[in-house]
Amino acid sequence: MRALLPALVCLSLALPPPLPAAGFYFREQEGWFWYQREPEPAELPEPETPEQPVAPAEPQVSETTPQGPHPLSAQWLRERLGGYRDAAIDDPTPENVALYLYLQRVALDKSSRFAAATQRAVQLDPFLDVITQRPTATFAANLTNRQAGERREAILQQIAEKAGIWFFYRSDCPYCEAQAPLLQLLEARYGFSVLPVSIDGELLPGGVFPAFRRDLGQAAALGVVSTPALFLARPPDAMVPLSQGLLSLAQLQERVLVAAVQAGWISEGEFTLTRPVTADLMLDVDQLPGSLPEDPEALLSALRALARASAVPVQD
Repeated sequence: MRALLPALVCLSLALPPPLPAAGFYFREQEGWFWYQREPEPAELPEPETPEQPVAPAEPQVSETTPQGPHPLSAQWLRERLGGYRDAAIDDPTPENVALYLYLQRVALDKSSRFAAATQRAVQLDPFLDVITQRPTATFAANLTNRQAGERREAILQQIAEKAGIWFFYRSDCPYCEAQAPLLQLLEARYGFSVLPVSIDGELLPGGVFPAFRRDLGQAAALGVVSTPALFLARPPDAMVPLSQGLLSLAQLQERVLVAAVQAGWISEGEFTLTRPVTADLMLDVDQLPGSLPEDPEALLSALRALARASAVPVQD
């Protein structure tokens, strides 16, 4: 390797110097009348335009104007009659006043026609006629009341055979003293057994109900907060509140009946017999289907069928 080194140095010195750049005549198409084409610039890729978000299509608004109530209809009069009245009051020109009065006349005429049609519809349908349920003539209403009263007396006697009345009182309570004679009347008329219980351990003034019992905690157990306190009791342990306050005889009769039907000691039919009506026409809407028909005629048929199914004549 060391022997080749001097030879390589000598060879490099013997080489001719590098030629200068090619002269004018050796360069092609340069000069005053020639040009050298510049390299065409590379085509740059066009920048991608980001896609614009598409706006959601706006809902098309119907150009039709919503229709208001029909002129001079009930809704139209209800919404506008007051405005015409106010205008006539604020500016009572003959025209404003006459306009309001004419519109008022239209409303009154509509009302009269509706009343006449209502009377005809009621007369033609027994389920709409109140006379079917209770007569309105005085003599007929008196007859209905008398029949209901007779049935009430009989059913109260039936209740008295099953239940009695607990009477909580205080000897210094004037309301208790006033209640006692009415309870004695229930005893005499219907046969109720009345158990007087003295909260303060004393006899009532006048010696009414001398065979009383002393309160041994029953009043507190039953929640007595005021006297006189009355309870309808049925052996061995059934107890239904009647009142904690003074009652008239009619109120006593009514509350005994209501308490008995609530407790199941008389039936709903027996309770209805005590009402001064000739038929029970109350609609039992629970029997209607979940969805009602939209058609007016079909809806009317459904309601009439319900009335026929719900009607219960009151009879002994």
